[in-house]
Amino acid sequence: MSLRCTVMVLLITTLTGCASTNSPESDPRRSGSAVDRVSPVRAAEVNTRLGVGYLERGDLQVAMEKLELAVKQDPKHVPAHLALAMVYQSIDRDGRALRHLETAVKLAPEDGGAHNSYAALLCQMGRYGEADRHFRDALNDPFYATPGVALANAGSCARRDGRYPDAERYSREALEFDPQNRTALFNLARLSLQQGENLRARAFLQRLEASGGLGAQALLLAVQVERSLGSETVADAYARALMQRYPDSPQASQLRQ
Repeated sequence: MSLRCTVMVLLITTLTGCASTNSPESDPRRSGSAVDRVSPVRAAEVNTRLGVGYLERGDLQVAMEKLELAVKQDPKHVPAHLALAMVYQSIDRDGRALRHLETAVKLAPEDGGAHNSYAALLCQMGRYGEADRHFRDALNDPFYATPGVALANAGSCARRDGRYPDAERYSREALEFDPQNRTALFNLARLSLQQGENLRARAFLQRLEASGGLGAQALLLAVQVERSLGSETVADAYARALMQRYPDSPQASQLRQ
């Protein structure tokens, strides 16, 4: 499961509470200078709501315009920095995204969500040690609503860094918060296969499949697990599912080879 996708879904969920319905009356582009008549701080809040709404709808250009304006109106508005970072990640401008996440962490040093988002991007950029520190900072926030997400992300990052004991520990702790955490289940399935625990890998994949099906990465892993167990018929069924559902994916290309 993609770490970036996990974090982006979490950010959307976190910021949606600030989003408006984006009716024509609520959009300053259509309502004259309504936003200009309020304080810069309030204007930043309004434009952040609008920006998140456009982001949810996939209108990245307008979302960026609104969020950039919000940051200019109130450079200390953390939700605007977090949302703007997500826009930049969506268009593969990770350097700019990182700067906004770093700003968010500096402005809100005890905010677990900001630390988790920053850590996830650091991990994606291969800065594993820094990422782990910020994942732990996220977990130190007693008011952080989704510690299981940070733990699962930390597990993915540790696995990428080759710190397999840490990856297993983080992932198992994530399952204590949410037994159906899909990132944690995928991590543990992959780790189990790497450690030669093939039956245990199958069990984690079965739990993952029961929680909402298998994506491309998990289907390829399922093929590998079933082949390792000598279950060629089951492996072939997973292979067909991968080719039919995700024919253009890197995993399908790997399977063809």
